[in-house]
Amino acid sequence: MAVSDLTKALDDAGVRYELLHHGHTEDAAAEAQALGLAPADVAKTLIARTPDGHLRALVPASERIDMRKLRDAVGGSKDEVQLATEDEMARDYPEFALGAVPPIGGAHPDPVILDQKLAGREWLVFEAGSHADSVRVRTEDLIRLTSAQTADLCQD
Repeated sequence: MAVSDLTKALDDAGVRYELLHHGHTEDAAAEAQALGLAPADVAKTLIARTPDGHLRALVPASERIDMRKLRDAVGGSKDEVQLATEDEMARDYPEFALGAVPPIGGAHPDPVILDQKLAGREWLVFEAGSHADSVRVRTEDLIRLTSAQTADLCQD
């Protein structure tokens, strides 16, 4: 169900994509290795809790998110903007494997914020809702489809 939920969202929007199958991976760096890509070429989706609900933040697999920068980008305090816990993700995104929530799809049309390092790329690769499937889409299509905001989100 996880992958079909994402591909349905892409199909419904008329977005071209490539579904990439690979061995089971537990993080975006391993996903990149399984796909034969550099970690900078793969986006990891992090779920943050905000006063308005969740948001999905994308950073390169080669980088770590800077929560201060994320808070500044969304206008929230340390108490208001935090990464979601595993329990929250399991509860709020049951259609996706834990830790494999893609930036689109699912029951919640969350806001998306994309690190500026990813925004300049022609294509993005990210987990497709499972730990054995990824999807490749044009960055401009993802930004258009999600109305993604871009910002500097990575640690210096």
